[in-house]
Amino acid sequence: MQGQTVLSDITQEEAESASRNAGSQLAGLIESDTLVGELLTINFSEAHVLVHDYLRQQVRGLPHGSFLVATRMNLENSQINDAEDEETCLVLLRIVGDAPLPNAREMEHFRFQAGMRSTESSETWDSPGHLDEWTKNNLSYGAYRCRVLGTFRMKSTADDQYELSFGGDLINYYNGRGLKVFKPTGLLLSKIVNYQRIVASGNDARVRVGRVRFASSEIGVKEDIDNVPVEVDPRDFIARRTFYGGMSRGGKSNAMKIAARAIYLLRGSDPEFRVGQLIFDPNGEYANENIQDGGSLKNSYQEISSAIYEDEIETYGLNSHPNDPKRKIVKINFFGSNVSNWSDVGAIAQDLDQLFVGKTILDNELADASALYVKRFRDTLIESPKAFADKGEEIRFKRLITVYRGILYAAGFPAPSQTVSIKGLFGAELRTALQNNRSQEPATKSKISSASTLFADDELTWSDFVSACKALREFMTDKSAGYSDYEAQYSTKKNGKRWADDALTNILEIYAYPNGVAQFRRAERQHSPNAASDYAADIVSALREGKLVIFDQSTGDPEQNQNAAERILWEIFNRQKQDFVEPERNTEGDIIPPPPIMVYLEEAHNLLPAAGGKDELRTVWARTAKEGSKYQIGMVLATQEPSSVMPAILKNTDNWFVAHLNNADEVRTLSKFYDFEDYAHQIKTISDPGFVRMRTLSNPYTIPVQIDLFRANGADS
Repeated sequence: MQGQTVLSDITQEEAESASRNAGSQLAGLIESDTLVGELLTINFSEAHVLVHDYLRQQVRGLPHGSFLVATRMNLENSQINDAEDEETCLVLLRIVGDAPLPNAREMEHFRFQAGMRSTESSETWDSPGHLDEWTKNNLSYGAYRCRVLGTFRMKSTADDQYELSFGGDLINYYNGRGLKVFKPTGLLLSKIVNYQRIVASGNDARVRVGRVRFASSEIGVKEDIDNVPVEVDPRDFIARRTFYGGMSRGGKSNAMKIAARAIYLLRGSDPEFRVGQLIFDPNGEYANENIQDGGSLKNSYQEISSAIYEDEIETYGLNSHPNDPKRKIVKINFFGSNVSNWSDVGAIAQDLDQLFVGKTILDNELADASALYVKRFRDTLIESPKAFADKGEEIRFKRLITVYRGILYAAGFPAPSQTVSIKGLFGAELRTALQNNRSQEPATKSKISSASTLFADDELTWSDFVSACKALREFMTDKSAGYSDYEAQYSTKKNGKRWADDALTNILEIYAYPNGVAQFRRAERQHSPNAASDYAADIVSALREGKLVIFDQSTGDPEQNQNAAERILWEIFNRQKQDFVEPERNTEGDIIPPPPIMVYLEEAHNLLPAAGGKDELRTVWARTAKEGSKYQIGMVLATQEPSSVMPAILKNTDNWFVAHLNNADEVRTLSKFYDFEDYAHQIKTISDPGFVRMRTLSNPYTIPVQIDLFRANGADS
């Protein structure tokens, strides 16, 4: 029993020693010459700090928004500070304004009297002879009103070690106990601005984004005192919403480039960790080398030693670029590819994928159509078949696709080839009926007869094929031409089936009027006969592989850029949603979540629907911003107009970068979130580029930061 007692005493002594050492470490973070004053009053949300002009001058100023720490720890003998003691802590404060002193009226009177005495003199009112030393000393006192941000302590961990811990509140306060107040600098300031509330598992991935900055009018920057780097964990942005707010030229794009590069470079430290990123680049500054950046973001792979990463950055655009030979064009081939085997529905689905997508685009173009013949064309489904019941169904489908392609050509869509194969699509009996048509209109009768001759060939030019199809439609609609007789004979032979089903009839009807095909001619801008695959599907595949994709929208038609962007985002949203609702499992039976994807929206107010609008939840932009997180889609929004963003989105935003905004309404919108109200005046009045108020998922409070200037070679400055 005595041995157990001795062992217990030793263990207790070791624990107390560890606690004192931890307390000493916390006290050691404070530099004694950074004392600024005394805590006058405190409650759970606010504190008043008494300061003297001399101490303010010694610490190089106490600007609005700067941090202070209050403590009762013994700095002269730090070893007596026990980490388990209630008072071994640092109360973190932020200066948000002035506080009145009890003698304010009296001191104001003294200042007024001194001012009167110096009015007609070149001396200021505080010059020797205008005030006695006692009064002058009293006038040097002032008070700050501070927000209570929380408490730093040293807390024991599971392995009996101690680490710095922060709680966003006070556990207690005493009205009858004073606390000394210090200005954090150097290591302590670094601990404060880089403290992580949430620490992601794995390697330390934090990267520098800038330095602490409290005021526009700062007096130089001293190394190890004021020039304290600010770091972020890029994993904070993954599958989260991030907001960049500020006026044009305020540094939004610069900050976004730094974050995007940091996320991309995560693969350098963990080759298995790749995050797909899609940047809609309205000005071409991400995709193209420029003087401002000393290159471009697309060259970020050069910062990783292995050259294999070059293929993990892709650029897209409406037009080619002379300095970007690998750029992919954001267009599709509305005709689709040549089908390798019409009997194989799998081959059809693959080869005609772009054609099916193109029909969807045309349907969207015709969404507001009122003419019945146009609506019939729009509502006719042209999609990949599940299977063919017989050879006849296969021929019917091939004929439908070929006629549809002819309509595209008639609308002005350049065809991938000069001719079209029609072998086996228009049989001898149909050609005979066309040849012997009984139309009462001589011109019509002649056109229909000519179609019989054209359909007899296995291959036609597109122009001849279109002429033959127009004549076929007239044959089918001219009651005197004899098509009904042919259809009746065909139906009898084919067990009730018609030669022309509803799908073929409906799309042929687009020829009913001379301007019929003109209804969707504007979609021709999205067509390229040379496109090998659907760019939207290609981009999604690249993103799901963890690639960085930049869509250069600086050239081309704005509406086409918008339509392409929406197509891409719908493809992302639906593919990620599918993985969420129909997940796969690994060999251990665990659910495999969708791969993480980031989407960056510059000038988001032009893309997101207006707050309060009736369609605010229907657009893909709104749905992705609102629902994307659960599908592992992170969205980055940059805008000059925070008030235009739906409140539901802002309320669920995790990461914030707020620069200068010159409008009181916009500042008021931001003041509703977190502690940005503390910086409202500064946000509205200070327009220095890159000077932002930052709060990320890991930050328990907002940090004022001067964001580094993005440089393409990684040498931020």
